Amino acid sequence: MRGFGFYKSKKYLQRVLSSIMLSMVIVLLASSFANTYLLEKSMKRIQEDSNLKILTQLQYNFSYMNEIITHLSYFVLKDNLLIPLMFDETLPKMDLIRSYQRMSSIMDSSSFLHSMVVYNHSQNEIYGTTTNFLLDGGVTKKKISDWLLDPAHQHETSRLIPVSLEREDGQMDAFAFVVTESLKPFSRGESAIVLYIKSDWVFDSLKKMNDTGSRSQGDILMADQDGRLYSSHNIDTYQSKATQETIHTYIKNHKSATGEPSGFVIGDVEGEKSMITYMANPIPNWTILYVQSYDQLMAEVTQTRVKSLLVSGSLLLIAIAISVWLSYKLYHPIEDMLQRIRFQQPRGESTRRTEGGGDELHAVSENYLKLSHTLQEISSEHIVNKYYIRKFMTDGQMFSHHDMISLIDKHGLNIAYPAEILVCVLRLDQFQSYASHTALALKKTHSFAITNIAQEMMIKAYPCEAVEVWGDHIILIVSLVDAPATAKTDTILPILRDIQHTIEQYYQLSLSCGLSDAISQLTQLSFGYTQALQNSLYTLIFGYQSIITSDMVKENNANKRVSIPETIERKLSESLKKGLMTEAGIELEKAFSLFATFHYHDIHRAVTNLTWVIKYAVVEIMENRVTKMSFHVDYIHHIPQEKETLEEMYLALLALCAQICEGQKPSNVERNDMILETVKELIHQKYADINLSQQTIASTVKLSSPYLGKLFKDSYQITLTEYINEVRLQHAKHLLESGDHSVLDIMEKCGYANPSYFFRLFKAKFGSTPKEYRMKKSIS
Repeated sequence: MRGFGFYKSKKYLQRVLSSIMLSMVIVLLASSFANTYLLEKSMKRIQEDSNLKILTQLQYNFSYMNEIITHLSYFVLKDNLLIPLMFDETLPKMDLIRSYQRMSSIMDSSSFLHSMVVYNHSQNEIYGTTTNFLLDGGVTKKKISDWLLDPAHQHETSRLIPVSLEREDGQMDAFAFVVTESLKPFSRGESAIVLYIKSDWVFDSLKKMNDTGSRSQGDILMADQDGRLYSSHNIDTYQSKATQETIHTYIKNHKSATGEPSGFVIGDVEGEKSMITYMANPIPNWTILYVQSYDQLMAEVTQTRVKSLLVSGSLLLIAIAISVWLSYKLYHPIEDMLQRIRFQQPRGESTRRTEGGGDELHAVSENYLKLSHTLQEISSEHIVNKYYIRKFMTDGQMFSHHDMISLIDKHGLNIAYPAEILVCVLRLDQFQSYASHTALALKKTHSFAITNIAQEMMIKAYPCEAVEVWGDHIILIVSLVDAPATAKTDTILPILRDIQHTIEQYYQLSLSCGLSDAISQLTQLSFGYTQALQNSLYTLIFGYQSIITSDMVKENNANKRVSIPETIERKLSESLKKGLMTEAGIELEKAFSLFATFHYHDIHRAVTNLTWVIKYAVVEIMENRVTKMSFHVDYIHHIPQEKETLEEMYLALLALCAQICEGQKPSNVERNDMILETVKELIHQKYADINLSQQTIASTVKLSSPYLGKLFKDSYQITLTEYINEVRLQHAKHLLESGDHSVLDIMEKCGYANPSYFFRLFKAKFGSTPKEYRMKKSIS
């Protein structure tokens, strides 16, 4: 009962448990019924296939039997010994004896024949072969005569007709096969032979096929075109006319629905559900029926269904146990949550709400809404608090001392009075790069984290309020309650360093801090904020993660110098032009040493002016050089904007000066290559000038002839004169191959005045005189 009470009090647990249990029950029952339905359907299909195979075999047997009887009937009809018995009006004794012997011989040769009779219409006499026909005093003869000569029923010829010869109950015990010379229905005006076929010969073979299995599966019947049923045994079930009519109706309707000559239909026969398999026309106008008890056929399916339900019931019990365990496991986190939540309303109120239809989740949602409302109120109050703190910092003159005290008390701000107050400004270093490479959501996270971490670490020692301003810096208002005069250096500075270290460790962010002087009046908060913010700007001088107090920048704020001496700028420019890196570095260091003493607002202007000095020097160097320097001049102006500390600016400009001085060093290889390229270009332009020589070329390029000759020989391993002759001879060769000029004209066009000298050089170069060379080229 105690466990029941536990589950009864947990409405959500009840729903989870009932849902899981119901789902399992539905799934298990559905799968069980689906399996048995599919099994029953499969069994029907298999049984139909099996029955149709049996009936197909029976159809073949009937067809074969019908063919044998047909051939036998034609043979008998044409038998010469039986013709007198059929047609003679007066029959001699010997013909009668021979005819009877012939009939006996035919009976002995055919095991399926029950008997045979011959009707002689001329004598209106019937002759038979059976013992009953001959010895029972004419009873059998009269029965045959009445059946055969009944004018109300004309019998089809060459058809199997069920008859009763010996049974008193009128049930069929043979098939009659009437044979005449014509194909029309038999009449007593013509002679005929009637062959009686043993019904057992047909039905026993069917029964043997049916009984091949472990037990009898059903009854095999034959139905004529009127729906009458026949079998070799007296089966009371099918004797009723209503039953025969019902089976006939089932088969007729199924044939009409499917249009197939064979199939199966399920229906009630004598109050029992049965499966009726049929095949029409195994022999003309006959239908084979296979009637089976449906319950007997589906006994195994029923047993399987029962077993399946038993298994499903067992699994259901197991599923219920699992569902209880699983439901509790799923409910356990909710139970833990309910135990941890402390509701704000009284216990009685909570109980009444639960009894009114709510469950655990409803109670949690109500509590959540209440907490959410409370949180919203706290958030709104927090926003208002931060608003007033920002107003104190930026527009402190708007408030009187009394107003500020009232607002602090009203909103519960953690600012103590009367007590000295310090304002700390925490700024993100390299903020421009941070702002351009950080997502907005991450910026909000960082701002929230820095504000809370700084406040939590500072509040351990002193009352403190923290607020974020403009996204790039955090303000800490620290109240020095009962603090000694050395509190700033002994306590505040170590805490600020811990804050810097913590933020860097967790978020890889660098913070610099500006610290104001101690403030004794609340109305001076805006002044303290301005002072701390101004001090934090001097990160430009002191570098990243510095903590800057007013004493550290006192000299900078008092310094009125706004520029460096012109001598430093002039010496720096001259050193760059001369390529003297050492002197340039010394002057640059002097300049930045002076920058470090300037007021913050004058530093950027002074550094920018220095970059203009360097740029003018670079422009002048590039204008006077023969070869260009691979240097981007406009980049110089971006250095003061890209760098945030004097150290970074100094290192960037120092590297720039080193690049400029390195470019000032003369390159002998570059100079010599340029001179030689100029000489070669000059030779190719003036090769036709007779006065072109090493001396004239040296005079043109302003070099001595020996120096130019040595330089050319060292570079190309050929003298300058040999190169001139090489160029001239190549032009002469081209003119000999492609022009009609005379040899002397060609010699003059190539800068030669002496024919013998030209011929000797040409033959030494190409192995033949100019005339011979032209002749060889023309022939080839």
